[in-house]
Formats: sequence, C-alpha cells, structure tokens
Amino acid sequence: MVAFVAVLLSAPALTAQEGVVAGTVLAERTLQPVSGAQITVPGTPLGTRTDASGQFRLEGLSGPTVNLVVRRIGFRPADQTVPVGTMNLRIVMATRALELSEVVVTGTAGATERRAVGNAVATVNAADVVATQPVRSFQDLLTGRASGVSVIGSSGQVGTGSRIRVRGASSLSLNNNPLIYVDGIRVDNDQASGPTSQGFGSQSISRWNDFDPDDIESLEIIKGPAAATLYGTEASNGVIQIITKRGAAGRPVWNFTARVGANVLPDWRDGALFTNYGAVPVAGGPATALDTVTINARQLNDSLQANFGEDIFRTGMLQDFQLSVGGGTPSVRYYVGGNHERNEGVERANSLRRTSVRANVTVSPGSTWDLQTSMAYTTGRTNLPLESGGGGATWATYFSSPRFLYSSGAPGNPQLGFRSGPPDVYYDAYSIFQDVDRFTGSVTFNHRPAGWFNHRLILGVDRLAEDNQEQAPRNDPLAARYASFSSVGGTTRGFLEVSTRDALNSTFDYVANGTFAFGPAWRSVTSIGGQYYGRRTLGRGFYAQGFPSSGLLSLAAAEVQQLNADAVIENNTVGGFIQEQLSWNDRVFLTAAIRTDDNSAFGTNFDAVTYPKFSASWVLSEEPFFNVPDVVNTLRLRGAYGASGLQPGAFDAIRTYVPVGGLVTPFSPGNPDLGPERSTELELGFDAGLLNDRLAVEFTYFDGTTEDAILSRLAPPSEGFTGLQFFNAGQVDRSGLEWLVRGQPIAGERVALDLTVSGSTNDYVIRSLGQGTERISLSSQIQHVEGYAPGAWWDRRLVSATKTVGPDNSVTITDIMCDNGAGGSVACSEAPRVFLGNSVPRYEGSFAAGLTLFRDVRVNAFVDWRGGYKKLDGNRRVRCNLFSLCEENYFPHLEKFDAVTLAEARSGTAFTTRLIQDASFTRFRELAVSYTLPARFTQSFGASRATITVAGRNLGLWTDYEGIDPEASFNSGGRGGAFGQWEQNVLPQLRQFVTTINLSF
Repeated sequence: MVAFVAVLLSAPALTAQEGVVAGTVLAERTLQPVSGAQITVPGTPLGTRTDASGQFRLEGLSGPTVNLVVRRIGFRPADQTVPVGTMNLRIVMATRALELSEVVVTGTAGATERRAVGNAVATVNAADVVATQPVRSFQDLLTGRASGVSVIGSSGQVGTGSRIRVRGASSLSLNNNPLIYVDGIRVDNDQASGPTSQGFGSQSISRWNDFDPDDIESLEIIKGPAAATLYGTEASNGVIQIITKRGAAGRPVWNFTARVGANVLPDWRDGALFTNYGAVPVAGGPATALDTVTINARQLNDSLQANFGEDIFRTGMLQDFQLSVGGGTPSVRYYVGGNHERNEGVERANSLRRTSVRANVTVSPGSTWDLQTSMAYTTGRTNLPLESGGGGATWATYFSSPRFLYSSGAPGNPQLGFRSGPPDVYYDAYSIFQDVDRFTGSVTFNHRPAGWFNHRLILGVDRLAEDNQEQAPRNDPLAARYASFSSVGGTTRGFLEVSTRDALNSTFDYVANGTFAFGPAWRSVTSIGGQYYGRRTLGRGFYAQGFPSSGLLSLAAAEVQQLNADAVIENNTVGGFIQEQLSWNDRVFLTAAIRTDDNSAFGTNFDAVTYPKFSASWVLSEEPFFNVPDVVNTLRLRGAYGASGLQPGAFDAIRTYVPVGGLVTPFSPGNPDLGPERSTELELGFDAGLLNDRLAVEFTYFDGTTEDAILSRLAPPSEGFTGLQFFNAGQVDRSGLEWLVRGQPIAGERVALDLTVSGSTNDYVIRSLGQGTERISLSSQIQHVEGYAPGAWWDRRLVSATKTVGPDNSVTITDIMCDNGAGGSVACSEAPRVFLGNSVPRYEGSFAAGLTLFRDVRVNAFVDWRGGYKKLDGNRRVRCNLFSLCEENYFPHLEKFDAVTLAEARSGTAFTTRLIQDASFTRFRELAVSYTLPARFTQSFGASRATITVAGRNLGLWTDYEGIDPEASFNSGGRGGAFGQWEQNVLPQLRQFVTTINLSF
C-alpha cells in the first residue's frame, strides 16, 4: 500500500456533514502536517489543497463514498475511498524513496529540479529530523546525516562546537572549513571561537550553532569543486546552505514546543574515568614511602561531598521553549519564530543561555515578481569551565593522586586527593564566558518580466559581535589555602583577559536567466551572474594583572595593563560567471559554465583566477526503450567536472612591518606572486528508484586534485625578514565513494518501517610539497609527508625491549629498539619517525530506522560510525608517562605489563607508540518515541495537533579506543585546518534525555 488512511470513527468531536469530507494530511515519518498537498476526485473537477496545518475541506460531493487521490512532491500518491461526511479523516503519506522533481538552489544558477543537476546534492530534511529527534544544535542536526560530511566532536561541555569536514581535508596550510550560507547569503563560518579557542584548548564555540534548528526547513550540501564552481574562490571545501522556514498560504498556524531534559556523564563514578595510583607519605617516615593505594572518581566524590556538599559532576538541566506562527495569503506569507534556551552542563561552571528570533516574509503582489526577506537575531552567554591545557575540574579529577590526600604524612590535605585543588576551587578562582550578538538578514528579489527571461538579486549581511573574557579575581584566602593557586596568572592578585571580535559579512548576488526553445524537444537556459563577498573583522585583545582588592576587576584598576591585539582584517571577492544549459525532452541535460574571480588576498602579480564547470544528467528511465519499470522505476546517470579554490590569508601576500621599541621592524616578507589554491574534481554517479519507488539508491564516485597548495618557508635572510613566506607549490590528490540506500520494506495500515543506510570513503595523498621538500612538520607527531595523507601521525615506534624482574620485584628495561622504517629495528636514538596512521577519518556512515505503529506512534533510531584514523590519548600520556599515576608505574613486575608498554611509560614524552590508537567507533546516537494524541483530546483544549516525544542521545558506544571517548578532542583554530585529533583533559560527549511536547493551534 502506498499510503494508508485512518478514519477515527471513535472521535465524536466533528459531526458528519452531507456532501463534505474534511481531515488532515500527515507525513508518515514524522506525523507532521503536510502543507500544499493536492487532493482530487478522479473524473470530476473537484479538488483542494491542504493549508499550512495540513488540513483540508472538500465540498460538493455526492453519493455514499468518494475516491480521493492525494499528491505532493516528495511523497508517494495516496489513493483511498472514504465515506462522504467524514469530518476527521487522517491521511498519512509515505515518502517517495527517490524524487527527481525536488527543487534545489545550492550550486545552481537558480532554483533547479534535481533531475537537471549533474553533481550530487545532499539534502537533510531538517524539519522532519528536529520534530522527532533529540537535536539541539546545527551540528547535532548534521552529524551522520549526509554521506561524505564528518562532524568531528570536541568537548562534551555544553555550548562547545565541532569541526566539520566535507570529503576530508585537502588544504595543507589553510583552514578546511566549508562555506556556510543562510537563505542565499554567506555567513561567518568560524568553528573555533571563544575565550579559550586558540592553541592548547578544546572548549571552542562554533558559530554554526547560532542558528536555531527549529527555524530550519532543510539543509543542502554540495561537496567539492565539481559542484562549487559557481561559488568560486574559497568554496573548494564544500558549501552547506541553511534554508529556513517560510509560511504557507492559509490561516495562521501557531506552533509551541517545550523541551525539558537532562545532560549526564554516564558511569563517571563507576569506571568511566580513571583509577590512579600514587606514593602515599607516612607520618614519621620518608615522604616518598611506597605505601601505594588507588583513588578513583567515587572516592574523590565522597571526599568532595564531605567537604563541599557537592558532586564532582552534576546532572545538568535542559530547558528549551519555542513559539512560532506561519500563514498568510497567496500574496503575503510569513513565518515568525522565537526560541529561548537554558542548558546546563555537568560542571557547575558550564551553561548556555540563548535567545533567538526569526522573521521571514514573502510578498508576491503579482505573477511577475516576488520579494523574500529573512531576518534573524540571536544573543546569549556561554559559560565555560577550564579544561585541556588550562586545568579545571577535569584536570583535577583525571590526574588526581593518593598523595594529595595527605599533608605532612597525615590525612587532611585540602586538595582532597585532587590535583591542584577540588573542582569548587576552580569555580571560585575563574569565570570564563563568551557573550555574543548576531544579526543575519537578507532580501531576495525575483523578477519575471517575460516568459523567457527572469532574474534574481540577493542582498544580505551577517553581523557578529563576540566578547570573550577570562576572569581570575583577586582571592587571597584561596591563594593562602591552595599552593597551586598562589600564582594565578603570574600574580597572587588575579588577572583579566578580554578579547573581542566583530565580523561583518556582506553578500551581493545577481543572476539573470534566459530560456529559449528549439523545436518541441530542445530547450536552452543561458545564465549570467556576478557576486561580491566582503568580510571585515575587527579584533582586539586586552590583558590586566594585579588588583588592589578583591572587589575590583577592571582594566583601569590593574597594576599591569597591556594591549595584546588590535587588528582590522578585510577580505573581498568579486566574481562573475556565465553558464549554458541545454536540455532535451526534459530528460537529458548538458551544462557548461566558466567563472572568474579576483580576491583582495591575491598577490599584486597574480591575475584573476578562472574556474570551469561541465556537467551532464540523463534520466534514462524516461527513454522509450527503457523497459524494466516493474523493477527500476527511475534511473538517472550523472557526471560533473569543475574547479574551485581557496584564497590565501589576508596578509600572506603583503610585505608587513611591526613597531618594536619605537622602530619599524620587518615582520612578514609577503609574496606578490601568491595566488589561491586551485582544486579540480570529477564526479560520476547514479540515482535509482526501485520496486515501485519503495527503494532508492544514490551512488557517487569522486576524484579530485588540489594544486598550487599554499606552503611556507623561512624568508631569505638577505631580505631582512625572519618570518615565514607563503608560496604556491603543493599538490594533494583525493578520491572516494559515497552512497545512500533508502527504502520502506513494510508499508501496512498498522505497521510501516523505513530504513536508511549511508556511507562514504575518502583516500587522499600528498603528491608534492614543492621542489626539494619531502616533509613538513606541524608538530612533533603531525606531519605532511609526500606519498601519505596530509597531517598524518609520524613518530618513532617502539618495537621491542627486554624486561627483567629482580627478586624484590624491581624491574629493569633494556635493549629498547625502534622501527628503522625498512622492516627492521634500530636503536631508538638513531630511529627515524615512521608513519603511524591517518589523523582524519577515511570512512564514515550511518543507519537510521523509523517504525510507525498504529497510526499514532513513531519510533526513530539512529546509529553512526567513523573509522580509518588514529587519535592521541593525551590522558594516558600525562597519567602514565609524566605524572606516574598508572598501575604499571608501581607494579611493573606484573605479567600483564610487557616490556614495550613499560619502556614507553618510563620515557616521559619520548615515545607515543601506545598513545596513538585506532579511534574508530560506532555510536548509538539517537532513539526517540513520539506519540500523537487523539484528535478528540487535542480539540478539547483548542489544539489541532499534539505530540509527545521522549528521546535519548549518545546512548551507546562501541570502540577499541582505550581512552575516555574517541570523539573527545581539541578543536583549536589556526592555520593548517587543525590536523590531528588529540584528547587530554577533555570532557567526553554527554548523554542526553529529552521530553518534548509540541502543540499546534
């Protein structure tokens, strides 16, 4: 059965009426209303459409029954006979597995049906996902839902963000962030902002999460240069476009959503964290007497409870309230939404408070033109605790030691076993937060003066203001009680660090399309367009140290005051393109385009860059000779070739000087010949709808190259500059596969099941690092090496050692040997660094299942996985190699500890053989159960629809990784795209439980 119809005969709220049928059309996957569905009675002129709430009313019927046919793009048609007079009909439509008539706007010269696009465009139906899943951020929405797109997690702190990579990371020196657009305008895409975002930190705040998922209708993702040519320079890492909700013609539909839930750190008392060992001092004996005991999170928490009445980690409460209204007339349609979120982390110093509003209006006064406006504003504060290299409750807990339980050989150390001090001491000593205000607004003007000609203009701005602060007020009692806090920021009297960032992104985008027909079969669409993208960033940084009293915390009151940064950075791009698309019988499409860009960061000797594009799409199943409709309903072949780029940093090409001691001193030599990195890519694939459109298969192969990759070298001393000079020389190749299989194996009136499996692979290799260069080190373990993937792990590898146990259980390690890089071994002092593994995932995938039961119950489950890469376990590095807190540090004679493990633990930071581990994982990401209340109940309090959802997130994990969490890692900003995943003193991903109530009126 294509769709099923439920007539609630037991609901007496509406009385049968002669000659009338009325009801609601719902989507099977989400049980959400379907607006704009066409309802007809075959053989008659009677018909109607559903309004914004999915409701319809059909009058003028005769006879005892009527046959209704319901159609909507994206759904399989529903055909059902119902009694005339039914007033509470519910029609639940099943999603079409493959829909080529769907319109896409990303990477095209105008709104274009998917059938005409030669490259892959991934679509995430955000409204469907948010309605039924525990999704509270944009990055939650994107995780695992688009093949080839990796959302690489960082800290579990509330408000922090992740790194997003589309088809890996191919730039060697620049960031690998994809562009992000909202309703056609470019917006700030920083994924690592905040007071502790740079360097040795993980609590980075992503600007991507400023956009409320409740306001998003869908996401469109194009993944490489073959698709991104029309976006020009800076688009080679892919483009993700957010398409926000708009009202539909009809009566106003109010929607209220309330979410209440909890964030928890699973099993932290019972084995999820560490058991640490330490040498306990004995009263009257040597301070280092090896009276070794263990200390774990439960013991620490009991001690903290006894002294402070608090747990190390709490259950953080989640509250989220959203109200929206949409509706209008055919001439004026509107959507207005507001959201307020209060989210607590598992640390008492971690919370997020955010308020956002959005107003979208579409005006269509005539058939020849329309105007769309989109405006959003968000403001809030994110409070962050210290972690990573800064210390904090995680540092105090992860690296605790029994020796911190004792003072002068007797119990009573105020540190209570924690390193540095109990968590409450950190919360008392520091206050770290980011305040943000952001406005995003756009206007889109569509004009169709003639049947053969239309044009479009988009104007928009994205204005962002960040205030990042790290405060350490003067606290004499704290400094006196805890020795580790006696020098906070280099002084016992506190410090204040402030950084601000004001970013303005401007978009001007114009496209004109002319359509011409050549006979009955051929059609030509010629497009000409131009864009201006401007970005202006003002950054300032201040530091103050030493306050005369505990009540003062201002720059003016400090003994030491300094300006750390004051810079204005501008980057502007001007580009234009021309595109020609030929179509034959609306089933064969050939497209060619060329784009030229000039960017303000190009060197003075570098001319504008030109990017070509070619694509083809053939809907083979619509050819007369295609004769397997019972098995293959739809088959489309597609291919695309194109180029795009990535411009250098704003000042990389410019010779710059800095003031030092009242003199102007050379700083950066610049490079007048510096140009953009240039990426080309070939895509080949097919889309197939099988078994009466109940199964869809999408498959894509891609092969691309990044040439003129930007590298750095020391400037020639003869020119008087000591800094780095950037130049174009590198080459990186990449290739991979992406696939998606979606189907509905069960489609009954009482039970329906739909399944989706997607995945991708990505292999990339450095072909050149410039003449005479085979290796570039980003850190002691992360390097670019010709013949290997960018940013891979390289270090000396311990391969053998000899363990000797003495009669007193003392252990000596001798004959320590390392990999010689040629299949043998050599003394470690002479050993080269060898390849240990990739730092960026080589494959990822997801599995989603949706089960509809008895018309009103929906169960959704979602699992995703990632693998083919390694991660450095910095927690083990600190615990075992530096602080000697591991069992092998004190009981090395035990048989379970082999010689190589002991040699590394005793090496300090010399070796990372065991530390760099396979971080592949599978995570049970989401589970949700939704129940739509009966109409007779919701109508009793004036609602047209009511749904209750109970959901959980991050419910299970399967991995061989020995650290706390394979997704916990640093997410610092900077050049080089932050290669390498490194976990140290980072909170793992939190488990979340949410109950949602959704009401429509």
